[in-house]
Order: sequence, then C-alpha cells, then structure tokens
Amino acid sequence: MMDQARFTPAAALLWASAWPEARELILAKVWCGSCRRSVQIVDYTGEEKNGDVVLRGRCAVCGGSVCRVVETSEASHENN
Repeated sequence: MMDQARFTPAAALLWASAWPEARELILAKVWCGSCRRSVQIVDYTGEEKNGDVVLRGRCAVCGGSVCRVVETSEASHENN
C-alpha cells in the first residue's frame, strides 16, 4: 500500500486513480542509467507536474537515483 505522506496531495489523487495492477508494473519497471536496465524503484516520492505524476526514488539494485514520469494528463476521462 502506498504511503500517502510521500506524495503531494495532487500526485496522490492522480496515482490513486490508476489501476493497482498498473501501479505495480510502473514501480517494477523504471530505467536505471547506472544498471542500464529496467529495475524496481524503492524509497520513492511522487509529485504532480503538468498533470502527470513524477516518481523519484532509488534503484533497488544499485541504489542510484531513478525517476519515472507517469503520463496521466493525456488519459481520457470520458468513462469515469
């Protein structure tokens, strides 16, 4: 379960609107420039930027800094 205190309020709302399965995949597949492969993000925070969620944290393998932008501003909300 996500620790809401680690997200800005706007980012927490956007992140919570994604399907749980999608959130798990997003967290498991973050590019690490040091490892040069897809890794899990740990110790992450989230903030909203231009309607998207920006996750910043550490690589689970090497501990280096990683970041992932989750594009939510382009999502269709017609069926919501």
